[in-house]
Order: sequence, then structure tokens, then C-alpha cells
Amino acid sequence: MNFIDRLKVELVLKLGGKEIAVPAGNIKRLSVEVLGHGFSASVEWWVVSQQSASEDTLFEHFVKKEPVEVALKLDRAHDTEGSTAEPLVLPGLVVERQVHERAFPNVQGAPVLQRRYRVRLADRAAVLWAQHFPTGVWVDQSLQEVIEAQVPQGVTLSFQWEGAKSKQPLHALGLGAEGGAASFLDFLHWIQERENAGLFFTPATGEYALRDKKPEGGKATELPLEDVAELEVCLPEPGRAQVAVLNSYVEAGTRKKELENAHKVAGVWHEHLLTSPLEGDLTQRATVEGQRRRPAEPELRVHFQRYPSVTLTPNGLYGFGTDWSAKLYTHGKQYRMYGLRLEARAESEDAADDLGDETNSYHLEMTAALELASDPTFRRPAFTRPPWPFHVEGLVVSEVGQDEERTYQAKQNEQTSLEYYRVKLPLWDKEVLVPYEPHQQPGSFYFPADKGTRVLLALEFRDARLERFLAWRPGAKLPKESQGNHLLLGKKPESQTSIQHVYQDSKPLLRIERSSDKDTQLIEVAEGRLKMQISQKK
Repeated sequence: MNFIDRLKVELVLKLGGKEIAVPAGNIKRLSVEVLGHGFSASVEWWVVSQQSASEDTLFEHFVKKEPVEVALKLDRAHDTEGSTAEPLVLPGLVVERQVHERAFPNVQGAPVLQRRYRVRLADRAAVLWAQHFPTGVWVDQSLQEVIEAQVPQGVTLSFQWEGAKSKQPLHALGLGAEGGAASFLDFLHWIQERENAGLFFTPATGEYALRDKKPEGGKATELPLEDVAELEVCLPEPGRAQVAVLNSYVEAGTRKKELENAHKVAGVWHEHLLTSPLEGDLTQRATVEGQRRRPAEPELRVHFQRYPSVTLTPNGLYGFGTDWSAKLYTHGKQYRMYGLRLEARAESEDAADDLGDETNSYHLEMTAALELASDPTFRRPAFTRPPWPFHVEGLVVSEVGQDEERTYQAKQNEQTSLEYYRVKLPLWDKEVLVPYEPHQQPGSFYFPADKGTRVLLALEFRDARLERFLAWRPGAKLPKESQGNHLLLGKKPESQTSIQHVYQDSKPLLRIERSSDKDTQLIEVAEGRLKMQISQKK
């Protein structure tokens, strides 16, 4: 729905230690998208020098590499009777800038007297988190602590998310791993989807909140009938799949848990697979999936025929008063605004027209997206899933025996009775727990990873596993000329058993040697001979 209206627009740029305001008369094109979690916009304007190119004080700072803070302000040019509407102010950072210069060859020196500037901007957290690729581990910390450690300068973030406050044995982020394309912003949207939470942005204060329930929004504002050209009700289709959570753990008490879906179609399934010895993991996943699968309520698209005469507040509540027909679907309902789109093009795009004016006349298209205030579903943008697993090196830890002894140790979790290795990650100087399992060995072989063993770990978001061993144990490696194999058992050279199969003169030799301090027992089986020896060092 296209209409013409006069707006009071102002773009304020903070750069080079100074503040420069661009009035509506200079701004020729404008595109804005405001969502519940942030905003993006693009603005195009002209700067015209009347006598000398030096009149353009913006250019010398605009071409530098320093970050540019911006605030975009939108308001009606003239208030309607009784209106107390506040302007929509969007604070953020520039993410892209362009400038087009227009020189005048007919003027002495061919000076540049006109420049068309264009910037693309977005809210501060979205700009900075999209460039943030942390790689690290957090042990015995909450998800809230992990996220708070990634808050960039100038961003204020609060939590009303109970699930993010509980401590976990491990959180691992490998956003800087080779080949990964997901930023911390992607991770943030991913974890919200996984845990059924939402990010909410308040432009008036520039603050963000992570919440497990939507904000109340206060008293609903009535939308004036005169502002609206058309209402459009959007009816989202509910999911038709029977949702279930499966646990492939062999000794699981519950292998499958189905969730209620009154709108399902027989024969259509969405099954979520996990493998966990803990019954609580299945229950917790089923609870979250039940919340995520709640059907969305009908939405509303409001197409305006003039710039609204009421305050526009992302995540604010709106309703329809007595001027509206009681027969409409929207009658008696309250809605939350989660989206706003505006496209504006000045009636006169000539560089020299309306310069310096506080208002300008624009061709406008403006639509608001609203959801029922009772709608519990969260909305978020498309994102790239973070990469898991990613791989890091570590050293196995054991406190059994003396420092030089190659001992092994299993740490038991008091709550679950499960056993774990402790593996130190030198990169972060932290220890993580890895399941005490055979890993790639058959169960009939009991060869636990011992102290100081260099291993490769595969890190998932909240758990780790031993991927493989990276180095031979000291003393286990044989000369290549022997073409031999070696099984070295025990704590240290003074207390060990060595079983070797090597080749001497191209013939096989089996050697079994047991050492205990000064005592040594040796068995050798070679071509035509069997040697048994017991010795004691003096």
C-alpha cells in the first residue's frame, strides 16, 4: 500500500570525535526493518556544498576506518489532535558505507560540490556478534555466564531465563574452528531455538534481554482507524507430525516418549534421537520439544495509509477501539508488534531540493506484523548452525600413585554414578570430563588411558568424547628395522611388563620381560631356542 506523507527524519552519526546530524530534507531514501530482537536499515542522503568543497565536513571522517555510531529517528511531521506519540529511535552501528562524488568540471578546479552518501546500519549487538567467533570451553558454569562473557563493549544484556542459570559440567564453542561459518550471533539464535527462549531488543534504551517468556508489554495502545488502510489475518498451519523423543541407549528404561499433538495426521512422525544413560535427559528433551512444538496463533498484518499517529514500540501491545467494527476478527483481541517494515523515497530526489529541512515528503510503504499477546511461540531469524564436534588435544589426568607413574583413574559422578576420565586442555588450562569407556577398543580389552597420554577430544556443546590417541607411550616405540610389535604394560620402567614380537635375521622372536625394581624375569622364544631368565640387579 503506497501513500505520500510528510515525515520528520533525522540521522545522527558519531564519528571522528564529533556528531553530525543529517536532516530529513537531505535524506532521499530510507529502508527500515524493525524486529523484536533488533533492527536493520539503510539511509541515502546528499550533502551539497554551495561555494567550496570544504563545506562538507562529513567526508574526511566518513572515509576513515573508525566505527560509526548512528541513531535514526522517525516521526510524523505534524501531530494529530490529542496525539502524544513518541518518535521511533533506532540506535546502532554502521555495517556498510558508500559515497558517490559529483564533480563540476565547469567550475575552476573542477571541485566536488555534491556527494551522495549511503549507509547500512543495524543494532549494536547484531553487528558485533556477527563478527564474533569465540572458541573455548567453560567448566561448571551456567549458560548465562558463558553468554555474559561474550557481551561486547556498549551492549547491555539482561536475563529472564531460568534454564540458563543452572550450571553444566561443560560448555564448548568452536566457532573459530576451520571451515566454520557460524558466528556468535548464529549460536545465540541456535541455543534459543534449542532451549525455547527468545531475544528481545528495546530501541528506546538500546538494551537486550534473553527471556523464556515474552514480555508483558504493559497497557495496549489503540490503533487509530484513520491510520490503517488494510488488515490482513495470517493463519499459520499447525504441525501435522506426531512428535516423539527416542533414546538408543541399550539399557534405557524408557526408549520412546511421544508428545501430544491434537492436529497430527496419522503416519507422519518427527522423531528426535538421543543416546544417554540418564532417564532425565529424555524427559528434559521431551519437555523442551513440547514447548517448541506448540502451534502458533493467528498473526496480523497492518498496512498503513499514513505514518501512524501513535507510538511505535517493538514488542509493545496494540488493540482496536470502538471506531473499529465489532464484527472484525480482531475485535476484543490484543496484539504484540514483533515486526515493522518501512520503505521511503523522497518525492523530489534532486540533490539540491529541500536541503536542511527538518521534514520531507516521501512515497511510503509501511506494514506492521503483530501476533496475539497470548501467543507463546518465539520468532527468530534464519541462522547457521554452529559446528560440532570440533577437535582439540588434551592430556589424561590421574592422581593415583606418584607423579612419574603411568596410572589411570576413573572419577565417579555422585548423582549419576557414571564414570569419567579427567582430561586437561592446555590451551585453556582447564579439565573436562570424558566418559570412561572402551572407546574404539573391543570390550574384552581393558586398556584405560593412563596419566599423561596425549589424546584427541571431540567436543560437543555439552559433552566430550575421546576420539583417538595421538602418541606412543614412552618406551613403547621399537626401532623400525625390527618390524616389531610391542605391548607395554605397567606404571613405569621399574614396574612394568613388556611383550615384544620382533624380527632378528628375518626370523620372528617373542620376548616377554617383567620388571619390578631390581627383579627381572625374561622369556624369549626364537628359532630353535627357548630362553628363560631370572635376574636381580645388585
